[in-house]
Amino acid sequence: MRDTLASALLAAQFLTRLPLPARGYSPERWARTPQYFAAVGLVLGLVLALLFWAASQLWPQGLAAVLILGAGLVITGALHEDGLADCLDGLGGGRDRAHALEIMRDSQIGSYGALGLGAVLGVQATALATGPLATGMGALLVGHAVSRAMMAWALGQGRYLRARGAGTGLTRPLGRAGWVRIFVTLVLASLISLLFLGIEGVMSALVSGVLAGAVWRRWTLRKLGGDTGDTLGALQIISLTGALLGAMAWP
Repeated sequence: MRDTLASALLAAQFLTRLPLPARGYSPERWARTPQYFAAVGLVLGLVLALLFWAASQLWPQGLAAVLILGAGLVITGALHEDGLADCLDGLGGGRDRAHALEIMRDSQIGSYGALGLGAVLGVQATALATGPLATGMGALLVGHAVSRAMMAWALGQGRYLRARGAGTGLTRPLGRAGWVRIFVTLVLASLISLLFLGIEGVMSALVSGVLAGAVWRRWTLRKLGGDTGDTLGALQIISLTGALLGAMAWP
């Protein structure tokens, strides 16, 4: 139990910027943190869904949607959004694999990254602003869980390219126990989301989130031959966006 709590806490520290206590680190516990990515996503999705409801009681839903996306950026430190922007810059402007990886190391954002990130955030905001409030709440719940499960799936395949980076030490196979934890988390997220989406909406969100993430990763693997911290962060954003769109297809 101590190892489980320590690994879960390390996962939360990695995926958010919350001032959590830094205790219990060991290489073995760190290696197990991807098993808890989906659980961190579920908690984050639940918090954002509740904040979305509260904000919509004070302001129009469109403004509440923008504020909730902003709250998510603050909680995560825009970790994944930064990865998407860097990834789009590299893949859009790189002459070849080596050049793309070099561009992705640059902390400055270029035109591909700015335009792509703006478009994705615009799609997310529009989906939350124009759909029913309950649908948006359920979509945030299941979307944040499944999108971080996709990150764990990618890391478990062991195709990380950087000798040192965000994914260092996290690339061992998830194993049966890891997959069970992820599966149970997704089932729990789906059951809670049923209150807001119904069975069709939950299934549509899950399938759309998985498909969007899988297509994105297939493309990045073809271009780069493996994963980086940027591609993994981008994977989360693309999968979340897919889940939001899938949920909104069943208002």
